[in-house]
Amino acid sequence: MKLQIYTPLGTALNCEIKKISMETLNGYRTLLPRHIDFTAAMNANILSYVTKDNQEKFVACHRGIVVKKKDMVTVTVQKAVLGDTLDDLENIISLEFKQDEENRKELNAAMARLEAGLIRGFINLKQGGNNA
Repeated sequence: MKLQIYTPLGTALNCEIKKISMETLNGYRTLLPRHIDFTAAMNANILSYVTKDNQEKFVACHRGIVVKKKDMVTVTVQKAVLGDTLDDLENIISLEFKQDEENRKELNAAMARLEAGLIRGFINLKQGGNNA
């Protein structure tokens, strides 16, 4: 089987696999090459797959859709983080969450500055309108 994982930023993974396991909204699923065609929605979860050389690898996924059609499994998610082991994945995710939190704080600070500037602009406009 072939596994392709897509995010809004592009292709996160494209490889040959023996099987894939994930949790869908309808329960936990393992797909093998002869599995019937399948489509399901996924919440955030950790997807595992076994490569052609029998290595188990992991992908943390943030909501998406999985489609198996013939020998192709396509997973489309908002965000995907790849790891060789669960420990690697945990470390990568914690670093990414930390970076996401810092980015969120910077964005909130920028929004607060914009809001304050907008309010000052309205106040100045109102004061200028009263003087005319």
